[in-house]
Amino acid sequence: MIPTLVLIISFLLIFLIVVVIGRSIITKQQIIGRPPIPVFFFILAKMLVVVNLTFLLLKGFNIHVTGIFIPAEFVDFIALAFLIMGTIILFLATFKLNKDLVFGLSSSESHKLQTTGIFSLSRHPFYLGFIFILFSSCLFNLHYINILAFAGAWIIHHFIMIKEEQFLTSQYGEEYRQYAKQVKRYISFK
Repeated sequence: MIPTLVLIISFLLIFLIVVVIGRSIITKQQIIGRPPIPVFFFILAKMLVVVNLTFLLLKGFNIHVTGIFIPAEFVDFIALAFLIMGTIILFLATFKLNKDLVFGLSSSESHKLQTTGIFSLSRHPFYLGFIFILFSSCLFNLHYINILAFAGAWIIHHFIMIKEEQFLTSQYGEEYRQYAKQVKRYISFK
C-alpha cells in the first residue's frame, strides 16, 4: 500500500514540475533567474534533490535498497506523512506564487512580495515542502547516499534562502523586514 501511495505522489510531483515548465514555455515566462549563490553550488543543490527523488521513486516502485539498517514499519507511516505534508505545501506554494515562481533571483520588476496564504506560515514554503519530501525519502530509504544528499541539499538551500532574503530586503525594504519579523524562515506557529 505505501509504495503505491509513494508512486502516486511521486508522479504528482513530476506532473507539477512538467506543468510549471510547460506553462513557462507556453507563456514565455522566465522561471530560471540569477543564482543567489555560486552556480556550482546552485546546480549541486538541484542534483542532490534529484538523488533524493530517485530514492523516493525506488520506494514507489517497491525496489528495495539496502540501507544502513531496516527501520521499524511505523517509520514508513511517518515518512508517508512527511511526503504528503511536503507535497501539499509544495503545491500550495507553487499555485500561490503562480507567475512569480522563479528558481533563483528574478530580474523582473513585475513580481510582488507574497505574504499571505501559505506564505503567512513560512517565508520559504516551496523549500519547506521540498525539505519534507526529501526527508521522507531518507526515512523510506536509510541509505548513506540518500542521507548525505538530503543533508547537502538542505545546507545549500539554507544558504540560498539567506541570499534570497537579502535580495528581497533590497527589493522591498521595510515591507520585507516587517514580514520577516512576523513569519519565520521555515515554520511559524500562530
